[in-house]
Amino acid sequence: MSASARTQLLAWYEALQPREQVLVRFGAIGAGVLIVVGGVLRLHGAVDGAAKRVTAKRADIAYITSVLGELRAAPLPAGGGQSLVSVIDRTTRDGGLGMNLRGTEPSGINGVRVRFEGAAFDSLANWVLRVQREYGLSVQAATLERTESPGRVNASLTFTRS
Repeated sequence: MSASARTQLLAWYEALQPREQVLVRFGAIGAGVLIVVGGVLRLHGAVDGAAKRVTAKRADIAYITSVLGELRAAPLPAGGGQSLVSVIDRTTRDGGLGMNLRGTEPSGINGVRVRFEGAAFDSLANWVLRVQREYGLSVQAATLERTESPGRVNASLTFTRS
């Protein structure tokens, strides 16, 4: 607080009647107590929330530890160690979509974006189901546009490895 503001506040306080000065003193003390109590309650709430989060994390760790053996024993999807681009390339040719594939490009750490032009919708849907089931890929985003040819679509699909 600056010296002039302090001087003005003191002058205002001294201009009050003695009874009003007592009221202002108790009001200032009460406001200070409320601020301290409010701060303590907020800190208590933050500590309580953190303790609940720690308890939940410990329960999660205990659960993961209990099922770790099962997870390690579970078989990997076919082609689990293959690159996404090679999986896409091979499966599109096997599924009859090789001629419609217009590009594949990485998308993030475990993702790939695939573009098709004029692909048969039924073949594309069957191919998506196959890569999901056999290779553990999940569709993150899909854009389909119909073409002038009935039953054919242009598609952009983004996959990630689960």
